[in-house]
Amino acid sequence: MPATELSANESSQKAVRCATRLIAANPQKFSLPEVREVRKMLSPAKASKVLTEIEVGTPHQFVVAGAGELVAATCQFVGEHVFVFVEDRQWDTNGGSILQSHVDVLGELFDQSTPVDDSKGFFELCTGVFGDPPDVDGYERIFLLILDIPDPRFVGFFDARVAEHEVPELRRDILYVDAMFVRRQAYLARGTVAHELQHLIHWGHDEDEEVWLNEGLSGYAEELTGFPEADPTVVEAFLQRPGIGLTEWENQPYHYGSSYLFSSFLAERYGHDLIRTIVAESRNGRGGIDAAFSTTGFSETFKDVWSQWVLGNYASEDEKLTYSALKGRRVVSFPVERLPLEKVEGVVEGQWGTITILLRTPGSVVVEFFGDEASRYEVWTYAMGHNGTELQSVDLDDSNVGSVLVTEIDSVAVIIGRTSLSSGNFEISARQLTPTIAGTTFSEEALLSQKAAFPNPFNAIVNIPIISTDETVEFEVYNAVGQLVRTLRKPVLDARVVVWDGRDDDGGQVASGVYTIAKATEKSLSGLDASEYTRVTLLR
Repeated sequence: MPATELSANESSQKAVRCATRLIAANPQKFSLPEVREVRKMLSPAKASKVLTEIEVGTPHQFVVAGAGELVAATCQFVGEHVFVFVEDRQWDTNGGSILQSHVDVLGELFDQSTPVDDSKGFFELCTGVFGDPPDVDGYERIFLLILDIPDPRFVGFFDARVAEHEVPELRRDILYVDAMFVRRQAYLARGTVAHELQHLIHWGHDEDEEVWLNEGLSGYAEELTGFPEADPTVVEAFLQRPGIGLTEWENQPYHYGSSYLFSSFLAERYGHDLIRTIVAESRNGRGGIDAAFSTTGFSETFKDVWSQWVLGNYASEDEKLTYSALKGRRVVSFPVERLPLEKVEGVVEGQWGTITILLRTPGSVVVEFFGDEASRYEVWTYAMGHNGTELQSVDLDDSNVGSVLVTEIDSVAVIIGRTSLSSGNFEISARQLTPTIAGTTFSEEALLSQKAAFPNPFNAIVNIPIISTDETVEFEVYNAVGQLVRTLRKPVLDARVVVWDGRDDDGGQVASGVYTIAKATEKSLSGLDASEYTRVTLLR
């Protein structure tokens, strides 16, 4: 079942909101001016002035990726937490188009007030969640440079090479934003500044963080500061392609979308203390999240949170599962209008990706899953009916095969997640079902009735309480598709319980799943009282 893809041509025409990763991955293409040339530009007289007090009107030269020489700029705003410099040739009075109003808006956003909090700017909001920024240049303020970035696609970036520059006088805690985007796409430019500020902070705490997590948290910085989805294409791109691997990175819109949504989900469910701990954690990616959970006292792991997140990505109208950043949207699903569905092939593209198949046939449905033995999966059904919604996990055996029965539904979504690096291929079957015992139809009431079996779910044995004065009682065990798997002709009656060991009549272990245990009788099941049947779940 192929997922919708953005064409390479369409993708190439889009602005590169955050160029940080492209620059880091292509240092030769986006090189800095040669050190020997820089040293010539910085004569002893000029170098002695580099670390003087900065005020509005102070000129300075900056190292810029992709520029062959230092870029001359002048300070146009001094705030509590930021210096805003503008490349000289971009300034209004020099023939450029950056006005003082552009500078003032960015300075005030950085320092004083944002759409989400009129008393806090980017700096206070981001440092409160992600931690303190580094200080490589001796200035408490962050440098923000508005310039004509050499690559016209780039909205902004943070470049760690400048923070570690070989010439100490040119090291800067600096963010770059393109002048054209400041003028023409203000929302995108402002969100990008917050995005890059997170990169700067994160680099100061953990310079080799995995890209997907670092970018996801920068996406969350946009939301945190009042500019969510500064690039409006990224979330929609992911929702149309949820099979891509969450922890993979190719600088595509859908990767930005998936990592942002996951990070926003983490922050909403577990709080900012966890986010701050993740940023400070020396371990990276999934391992860093697991370590942060442990440090902050949570019992969850990355996999647990991923499971919650992917379910929320489909069940966006379910208050127990959804989260705010989705705004009522959901991942794309593949609808199946009629059953039976006979072993249709599908694939989940990447590790920690998902695919959702929506079965729209009402009634009772049996779903069977057959996964590639070389892979690992998590599979759920999310059923919708007049009784509300029901979420079930499909138990898979060692061969990645499992089945589940859902009853009284209007429709059911089968959500398939891939947790392994290898493969992702699977087959799925589904059919409507009227389960039978010995030719007798199960009533819906009987299928849904529960008895206090214990333990339930079980792994080795299950005890089913019974009410009977008979010395010998005959019970029959049926699987989810109504097949007889075991007859207990002489059950052990001990303190009014019957025991089943999870084996069939041939002594073989049966697969994980839901089983119905009924008292053998000539009556139809619908005529039995509650003491004569129960449903149990076997987990291997």
